[in-house]
Amino acid sequence: MELPEEDPLRSQLLEAAARVFARQGYSGTKIQDIVREAGLSTGAVYGRFKSKDELLREAVISRSGHTAQPVDVAGRRVADIIRYGAALSDEPLADDEAVRLEAFVTARREPDVAAAVADAQAVWRSRIQPLVDAAIADGTVAPGIDPEAVLYLVRTLHLGLLLQRGAGMPTPDEAAWRDLITRIVASFGDTTNKNSKTKNSKTRETT
Repeated sequence: MELPEEDPLRSQLLEAAARVFARQGYSGTKIQDIVREAGLSTGAVYGRFKSKDELLREAVISRSGHTAQPVDVAGRRVADIIRYGAALSDEPLADDEAVRLEAFVTARREPDVAAAVADAQAVWRSRIQPLVDAAIADGTVAPGIDPEAVLYLVRTLHLGLLLQRGAGMPTPDEAAWRDLITRIVASFGDTTNKNSKTKNSKTRETT
């Protein structure tokens, strides 16, 4: 969705809507809640948005786009992104995280939100592409494994962990979880390629 030119009050309303939305959910948020949170008048809302639903959708769209951004990819590998996405935490969900969960739920009913979630994922995917290419080249991801399936797993892990944190579910032993993720990451690798590199390295050392 293409947003209008920069408008400070519009941005203020979207920020307030996102905070309320994270606390109360899509269906539990009323326009009066947003107005109160923003410290503005009802007229400021209806002068910029056609309806409460439009305001809420745009709040979800803006925050879901933010949370789809990965960690800084510079100098990182696909394995780093997997470990980042699968990291355990017992901290309460941040507003962006809560809005992301609400966005996925709301997407079942709201086509605009569904499109926004898809667009945010596309941005994430485009930023990850250099890591995917490098992973295939260095054997981190074997030729027989679909990189798209790996990235889908990364997103699924991250979203699933957000869902369980939001529900207050207990986490497993952190060391055991890290060990499991390390084993999963290792299973993606091209052992033939790695063995070949090891042999070539040993050959260079003896020559």
